[in-house]
Amino acid sequence: MKRNKKIVLLAHCILNVNAKVYGLATVPAGCKQIVTGLLNRGFSIIQLPCVEQSCFGINRWGKVKNQLSFPGFRSKCRSLLKPIVEQVLDFYENGYEIAAVIGLDGSPTCGVNYTCTGNWGGEIGEDFGLSAKIASLDILREAGVMMDILQEMLEEVGVSVKFIAVDESNPETCLINL
Repeated sequence: MKRNKKIVLLAHCILNVNAKVYGLATVPAGCKQIVTGLLNRGFSIIQLPCVEQSCFGINRWGKVKNQLSFPGFRSKCRSLLKPIVEQVLDFYENGYEIAAVIGLDGSPTCGVNYTCTGNWGGEIGEDFGLSAKIASLDILREAGVMMDILQEMLEEVGVSVKFIAVDESNPETCLINL
């Protein structure tokens, strides 16, 4: 048996940048440095769902955490994460190492160390206070909505995992912590 029993959970858009809000992709397809770095280090990858795309589609506007931290979105996160957590628990109970969850800082859903907040909402345009909305954008030193829920769900089943963030300007740095 050649399997090494090491697994990471990876934010969806690190493997598939097409799920990102238009204008935010920094590479054409997926982050090769992270994916090949993980595979070269012997990690198998479980791709996390993109809850934002599932709820709002590919043509969505960018969001901030306070827009997504409502019961319906949190419930959708739980629903999409349930089979992932069940799979992780099966691996964990059979001796596999769940090495890390790798998220993407700045994301309102998948941020690990920080996310974005602001007075987002309503219509977009100068007649609707667009300048004030843009000026309200700020960094919030906490995890995104889905990462909060994923951590809760993993704790509920007794799986302790470290959460690591990708810095898109220097993606390989997240691999140092594995």
